[in-house]
Amino acid sequence: MEKKRSNQVSKTQIKVRDLIYMALMSSIVLLGTSLITIPSYNGVIHIGDSIIFISVILLGKKKGAISSALGMFLFDILHGYTYWAPFTFIIKGSMVLIAGWIIERGDNKSTLKYAFAFLMSGVFMIGAYFLSGALIKMLFLGEGITFMNALIVSSYDIPGNILQVVVGIVIALPLIKAIETHKIT
Repeated sequence: MEKKRSNQVSKTQIKVRDLIYMALMSSIVLLGTSLITIPSYNGVIHIGDSIIFISVILLGKKKGAISSALGMFLFDILHGYTYWAPFTFIIKGSMVLIAGWIIERGDNKSTLKYAFAFLMSGVFMIGAYFLSGALIKMLFLGEGITFMNALIVSSYDIPGNILQVVVGIVIALPLIKAIETHKIT
């Protein structure tokens, strides 16, 4: 009987520890995203993507997705981008799931594989924000804007989103290498 109780406590402690790690990662994502922001046409360019790339390595795809999505969602809410928040939650969470799915394929955990995984999740982000931006323009600018015009206006942020993904990858890869070298995970 005592052994069974010990296992139950152990599982509960692991879940609490996971929640604490996820809350910490959400906070780090929020702070990192808030740290350096450059205004763009429809939003901001930030270094938060580097942290969400790191989250998939530290927490795995599911826990990393939840914590990253929540951190970015909170950034949007707290910085006046409320209308973007639901889209951001889905897009950033999906980015981590995509990167995690690619990284989990096979045993090879190389820097090149990480870069490819992050690049593919970044391509998804660029496309998803492009379409989300057009939808937001249609919903909030109201009558008089066609879908084509909304797509054109939304396209103004594509270069900034490309820059954000590239900078995120460039920052994340050496940090991940250091994390793995020092066995922090």
